[in-house]
Amino acid sequence: MTAKQLKALALKDSEVPQAYDVPVQEPSPEERRKTLPPVSDASCQRVLTILAAEDASAVVFQIYNWRENIFGGDSTLASYEGTKAQKAFGQLQASLADCRSFSGVSVAGKYKARITMDKGPDVGDEALGFHVVIPLPDGEGVRDEHHVFVRTDNVTASFTDTNVGMPARFPLGLVNKQVERLNSAQRP
Repeated sequence: MTAKQLKALALKDSEVPQAYDVPVQEPSPEERRKTLPPVSDASCQRVLTILAAEDASAVVFQIYNWRENIFGGDSTLASYEGTKAQKAFGQLQASLADCRSFSGVSVAGKYKARITMDKGPDVGDEALGFHVVIPLPDGEGVRDEHHVFVRTDNVTASFTDTNVGMPARFPLGLVNKQVERLNSAQRP
């Protein structure tokens, strides 16, 4: 699939009543280039690289501006050539088996994170879920990122929801709707 096709299949504003704005964008070449140093653990860096769809042939992403959570969510739809989507899913699964914690540098500064596995939804050809938990400076609580990664044929869909002080959870109804649309487009 091309970026134009992925963009057409992305959820529309009217389908996401939980958010007030759901723009669909293609990453610029600058956004696709790595600008931050790798994290401390190689398997955890592979997790982040796969979530960013760096090896995909076409990528679009959406930002969800939730009405009841000031911390946004996002999704990335990525199309791969041949069996590369299956390979990306397998590499993510293997990397998550090895990655437990890591440290890194973000635009906000240095951080330490740990990963906990979560049950993935029963959608697509294969799916998994996990959380990245980052303690806030000065013991002010934790930032929780809920990740859902789904493969359907040659496309992956990655969903992230973020919250501070309480568990994050990307809405399963939106995951189901997006994956069903991607699945139908590939299997007419």
